[in-house]
Amino acid sequence: MPPRPALPPPSPPGPTHRRRPPRPAAALSRRQPCGQGPGPSRPPSSGTLATRRVLQQRRRRPGRRIPMPTGRPAATEQGLRAAQHPSGFSLLNATLRTLALNAAAAGRPLPALDAVVLHETKVDLHLAEPQAPVKPFTATSADQSVWTCSASSADIAEPEQLSETEMPYPALVSLGWTETGGHLVLIDLEHIGILNLDGNRDTARQVLQAIAVELASTPLAGHLELTALADAAPGLDTAAPERVARIADPSAALTEVAAHTADQRNALVAIGAETLRAARLLDDAAGAWTPHILLAQDLPGDATNSLLDALTAEPRTAGAVITTHAAAALPGLTWTLDCPDAEQPIVLPGSHLPVRLQGLADEHFADAIDLLTLAASDSDVPAPAWPIEEDDAETSASSPVPAPSPPPADEREDDLPDEYAELEEADEPGAPDSERAKAPAKEQPQPAPGEPDGPTGLTLADVLAEPTEPPATAPLPAPPTRPASPANAPAPRPQESLGAAPTGPTVRLLGPVSVDGAAGRIDSSRRNAGTELVAFLALNPGVDHHAIDDALWPGRLVGKEMRNAVVSRTRSWLGKDTDGRLHFPRVQDAGDSRYRLGPQVSCDWTRFQHLARTGLTHHDEDGTLALRHALSLVRGRPFGGIDPTRYAWAEPAIQEMVSAIVDVAYELSTRCREASDFPGALWAARRGLLAAEESELLHRQLFLAHHAADDLEGLREAATRLARINEQLLDGADMEAETAELLRNLLPRPTARTR
Repeated sequence: MPPRPALPPPSPPGPTHRRRPPRPAAALSRRQPCGQGPGPSRPPSSGTLATRRVLQQRRRRPGRRIPMPTGRPAATEQGLRAAQHPSGFSLLNATLRTLALNAAAAGRPLPALDAVVLHETKVDLHLAEPQAPVKPFTATSADQSVWTCSASSADIAEPEQLSETEMPYPALVSLGWTETGGHLVLIDLEHIGILNLDGNRDTARQVLQAIAVELASTPLAGHLELTALADAAPGLDTAAPERVARIADPSAALTEVAAHTADQRNALVAIGAETLRAARLLDDAAGAWTPHILLAQDLPGDATNSLLDALTAEPRTAGAVITTHAAAALPGLTWTLDCPDAEQPIVLPGSHLPVRLQGLADEHFADAIDLLTLAASDSDVPAPAWPIEEDDAETSASSPVPAPSPPPADEREDDLPDEYAELEEADEPGAPDSERAKAPAKEQPQPAPGEPDGPTGLTLADVLAEPTEPPATAPLPAPPTRPASPANAPAPRPQESLGAAPTGPTVRLLGPVSVDGAAGRIDSSRRNAGTELVAFLALNPGVDHHAIDDALWPGRLVGKEMRNAVVSRTRSWLGKDTDGRLHFPRVQDAGDSRYRLGPQVSCDWTRFQHLARTGLTHHDEDGTLALRHALSLVRGRPFGGIDPTRYAWAEPAIQEMVSAIVDVAYELSTRCREASDFPGALWAARRGLLAAEESELLHRQLFLAHHAADDLEGLREAATRLARINEQLLDGADMEAETAELLRNLLPRPTARTR
């Protein structure tokens, strides 16, 4: 069993965000020329980073933390997060899958696409050949060469239907932004076949690097294969080995591409499909058309013709080449883009759209590689210092937790005693309406040092498959050792933490973000910006206006008028305390010209830290009660329900909160189980799972509690629930070795029949 979580060491009082972070070039402008650094391309996908960090959290040891970027890579990630629009890609995925379903039902082929333009609330398809639209799209031009679908369309299929088909255009990749409106433009590499980036060599290399990182991390494809030839996109194969291979020998690359295209052409003949797009609509051809894309700065002269002939021969296959090779040496079917050496648009072939190319300058490409590599690391790191308030025992952070009303008896299924009912606020995770971690990249979890040797590759059925006689008593792991109380981590006694309740607003971050108890009013259209400002200041007291600008408007030049308007509205919204003091003091009254919230504004995360420090330090009844109160603050995944275009600054805080919540839930569940308080053990584990549904550490706590309570049916249901969660994680994640072994010990397996 993993060791108990150690107490995070304290840090001195004071602000956690003092200096203005460097503003990343990655987020300076949506129209930034790629030759001067990256435009806001999607690499690396924030969804991919989130998925990898979910896996890191699964294998993290209690009391430890997952590694997070610092310095320039951290600033680059924040800039990239601010520039991405996940909701737009969700719309793109839904509309194209709906198109595939309806085209298959109508016996229509998928249209060839010259370009896709992704707006905030609609998707435009620019067709290579005009034709009548297929739902959910409608034609927007008289010649039916442009189709469109809005986010409000009633013709978009339901999620259950969408799951029945694959992404019909898995090789879509973003290329840049429209000249007017700044909308993202994507191209279909399968349709293009050969994409040549000509013109300025530095600009062309940066465009190739942006495309390469996006292809290595895009969630749209499901699965694709990339081959980097020689020194193209250096380091990408180590950062994303599940998708990218590097080949130094051009002849070996030719052999690989030729084998891929020949295999797919044979498959097309076997199923009687005339084109790749027709084959993608057939039920019995699912998974057979994985795109294979070659990245090459230069193509070898003796192998170029054979390589390109294999890609351009009919019928076309799921393959493409992206190169910066001299355009004169390439065939006429090549798409050639003349990459400029200054900020000016280029015109796309076919659609004739003016587009400003996006790219990744060398330093930001290196940052992207560092981000992907760090997010795949098997190691964990020591927990960071938690700040200690100067008046820790008297501030609002040490106030009692208001106990929510218990749910009706007929809605509670956990048989918790009254003291837990008072703390219960949410149903058990795993219910149909619970939020689930969704991420597409297929990254397998690795063990932390001292853990079992990685994933088992086993499902729940595999665990129970071997017939054997069940043991008379399933062995339980040895009790874990108690964490030592750090000598330099003073914690108040639990009774000291039960002071007067705060009278001001409460910032709630441990679930959907909200500000409760504000005395004033704010227009609903202004609330999101005000809430983000309050959340930022709750975690970063004592910052200057530069830090606020970088957090709320990353990559934008914000005028004093805009910032002051948001600050003023937020100050009026929060109101005053009973003594007439502003809950958001004026900066000129602060003494140091810095922004901070008033002392009567509380935050559930600050309160959680105080209670967790108290509970982890004191291994007695009062300490256990402090841990219960800490977990009662958890309502869901931290920062849940936020606008995906906001809170780009919050990712490090989210990961720290998830780790701390899981650690406290693990500790409290263990204490309760050892005290034979099995309902309490279940409540603690389930509470932690609200923040990290995929945490197998906490699922193992559920298994142990059910087993200790002789609840075999509950144990089976909990094991089945974890299996469902793993199925949805990365389109199917393996159960951890320790979890599989525990279930083997706890669950009786079928006995072999004797003949």
